[in-house]
Amino acid sequence: MINDKEFLQFEDGFYKPYFEKYIEFKRGKGEKASRSTIIRLRKLNSALNKYGSEKITWDMVEELLAPRQGLSESERQCLVSSLRQFCAFLNTLGIEAAFVPQKFMRTVRSEFRPYIFSDNEISRLVDAADHLPPCRRSKNHQAVYPVLVRLLIGTGMRIGEVLALNRSDVDVDHGIIKVINGKNGVSRYIPVSDSLHKSLLHYSEQIDMSAGSKPFFSSSYTGKHLTYDAMRYMFSKMFWIAGIRRSNGKTPNIHSIRHTFCTKSLSRMLESGMNLYTAVPILAAYVGHVNYADTEKYIHFTEQDYEDFVKQEAILGTLIPEVPDE
Repeated sequence: MINDKEFLQFEDGFYKPYFEKYIEFKRGKGEKASRSTIIRLRKLNSALNKYGSEKITWDMVEELLAPRQGLSESERQCLVSSLRQFCAFLNTLGIEAAFVPQKFMRTVRSEFRPYIFSDNEISRLVDAADHLPPCRRSKNHQAVYPVLVRLLIGTGMRIGEVLALNRSDVDVDHGIIKVINGKNGVSRYIPVSDSLHKSLLHYSEQIDMSAGSKPFFSSSYTGKHLTYDAMRYMFSKMFWIAGIRRSNGKTPNIHSIRHTFCTKSLSRMLESGMNLYTAVPILAAYVGHVNYADTEKYIHFTEQDYEDFVKQEAILGTLIPEVPDE
């Protein structure tokens, strides 16, 4: 069901009702129209309104998608994707809209480089979360972040998935977390370890779990879900307290915790004797990837891990036919 409040910020114009229908269409297919997607569509709607046209022409496409100052290449590619899909949707409704050609599409290499935490750094981060100093206005963060940190470390959940949790999504009796309509529309159940289960139980005693529709992690200021900005501020603070820095002196990105989870989980699976081709599908299902290629992006081998991997998979060489000498 569309939340009408999401559309109050759409600028009035010819395309506003079509953007609403477009989002309904995407959600009807099981796709998740995230907050960032809606923000991009609002900007696109405002840009189209400036033309005062009831059709999207080729000249409009070229002008909208042209490189310009203040627009990064990654942002431009998001705009290309949004406009291409929206134009195709309009054509199905009989609204004239130009086709966005392949020449505008580029593969943008991400500058993000994950930081893989050592076991010692993980312990220091948890300790920093457990000993956060009180704030003048609230002590809520002292209850929230010790659990939130452990949840990210112990499940590898996406940041957005953790922030979106309601109390009804966490089965504290059985230690299972429900992720409903996560990235790419994937829903899944996440069983947690005994130690994390104990933390969830302790935290649940401090909040009203019968209020199932309320956020599991709420802001003490708004009573609503914690925002990513607030979470990023607190994690930066905890990284500094824990003495965790990159080689350039900056603190790691929070998303690196998910990379660390995937890397360390796969290592433990292989050390237990599990075959690589059994371990990767299990890990992919647990972290909510729709294909194994996504999981591979999160696996970062250390030098020793790589040597062990080569040894374990060396047997495959005997199954490959030899190439005849010339």
